Amino acid sequence: MKWWLVVVAAIAPRTAAAQVLSPGPLAQAHASIDGDDDCARCHQSGNQVVARLCLDCHKDLGGEIAQGRGLHGRQYRARPCEECHVEHLGRNTKLIRWPGGAMDRLDHALTGWALDGGHAKVACLKCHTKASPQHKPQFVATASACAGCHKDPHAGRFTTECQKCHGTTVWPAFDRGKFDHALARFALTGKHQAVACEKCHTGAPPRWQPVGFATCEACHADPHRSQFAPRPCTACHDTGGWASGSERMRANHPRLSLANGHARVACKACHDRGNDRPPSRGGRCEACHRPIHLAKFGPRCETCHAQIKWIGLPESVGRDNHGKTRYALAGKHHAVGCAQCHPATRPVAQRFRQLAFAACAACHADPHRGEFAARGGGECAPCHTVAGFAPTAFGIAEHATTRFALDGKHVAVPCSGCHPGVRPRVTFAVARRACLDCHTNPHGNQFDQEIAAGGCARCHTAFDWHQARFDHSSWPLAGAHARTACAACHGVQRKGASPAAYRGIARDCEGCHDDIHAGQFRQTLPAKGCRSCHDAESFRIAAAFDHAKTRYPLDGKHRSLACDRCHPSEALRNGTTAVRWRLGYLQCKDCHANPHREVGGP
Repeated sequence: MKWWLVVVAAIAPRTAAAQVLSPGPLAQAHASIDGDDDCARCHQSGNQVVARLCLDCHKDLGGEIAQGRGLHGRQYRARPCEECHVEHLGRNTKLIRWPGGAMDRLDHALTGWALDGGHAKVACLKCHTKASPQHKPQFVATASACAGCHKDPHAGRFTTECQKCHGTTVWPAFDRGKFDHALARFALTGKHQAVACEKCHTGAPPRWQPVGFATCEACHADPHRSQFAPRPCTACHDTGGWASGSERMRANHPRLSLANGHARVACKACHDRGNDRPPSRGGRCEACHRPIHLAKFGPRCETCHAQIKWIGLPESVGRDNHGKTRYALAGKHHAVGCAQCHPATRPVAQRFRQLAFAACAACHADPHRGEFAARGGGECAPCHTVAGFAPTAFGIAEHATTRFALDGKHVAVPCSGCHPGVRPRVTFAVARRACLDCHTNPHGNQFDQEIAAGGCARCHTAFDWHQARFDHSSWPLAGAHARTACAACHGVQRKGASPAAYRGIARDCEGCHDDIHAGQFRQTLPAKGCRSCHDAESFRIAAAFDHAKTRYPLDGKHRSLACDRCHPSEALRNGTTAVRWRLGYLQCKDCHANPHREVGGP
């Protein structure tokens, strides 16, 4: 028997397993690339394993290594993958040689995140729960923040930095000295700062939440026995101490103000039966003060003297009681000085009575100089209110009563956009109301006939200039063309530039799209147009392209090859690239080397 027949016979069984050149089967995780055609997925010439090729599949590790994170980025950067990951030893081979001998013996500090306290006792796969596409544990990009594994019992109230109070040894044992009570719903101030935690957080162990604190009575007994209810304790007291709120007590004195003259009166001067008991003489003004008005304004002195200022009352008192007159004050009238309507130059008998107020013109001059005299006699109230002269109450509904009703984007245009002039004498009479009276024509003379026939409204509405009512049936839009912005074909109108083109637009593919094939289908026969391979739905050719239309129908193993295996992208002289679709070779030897040259011969 000739020697080459022995060689063929020896390698024949391995050929059936698609491993003529492989030194041994790959592990189960790499079984999908266990073929002679896949050697280049991991190896280069000389049987060398290239880390770059490994990272083409293991992209997550690439990111870790590039940023110097994790075990691979910190400890094994620029080191060969095969030092820890050994292949070609069979399907049941474990691909990882763990530092330390096993997964659970790895010194986790090598990853940049040391395990201590309770973390040191947790099983590896308790934290590393992600799975790879091969359903194997995945260790990359595992969350290291506390919230990544632990539910926050505080619902984010104390920030996400759990380590500020807690350690990894025992979760309930936190450092009270580090806890900032200001982050809680009840900040500690005054005397509360010196209270022991267990005083409020009772129980064994202490119950940290929830604790009632809505009212002082939740912790403190009411020494007044609800005498001042429903006023809260804080109306008179603060956390500085039970008796530290004397000024607050005066400011919130019930039923009687302690301002002005009363501020100098000692508590016992009125409270003859104790500070928390009402005076025996009562709380009416007449109990202490002699009436000087001879009952002209009744016995309720506090109606005008609420601030306990007996003489020189502020104007606000008069304004607050102005509602008792025939002209109640409202809006801006509240801020008008009394003397402006009640001048001292008028006789006393007429200063507060016999004042005209039936119409606005009785006090205010007409800034419109009679322009609106035909509308309600020129009365201000239909357009203005006492809340202020501006903004005007003349709105969209009122504008519809004029010769130009507002709709669409006209509603948002400021009044001064159409009514120019210096306030308050703006120009209200607008003679021009056509679109081109206010808007420039961005189309040049392209649509002169349409504008003459019906104006801009033939295509546009006042609601949105860019949502034109245009019938594109002269060149129906289909596929991706229907989703393309108008400006992509018609250009954009820019100030000072030529108008966007809507007439004379090219209608064939080459009129808009560049030839990315570098003239292959135009300069070589048979010539083919874009529609031979592409349609308007998507420029990209579907994977189900019918190769039988070409000079080389695909069959056998050729069907599963990626297109770029035969049609590479090549650099052109002008510095660009293009895919070579038209090939100058059709024979097997044009692509494949002769595998029989070593075993053939006599």
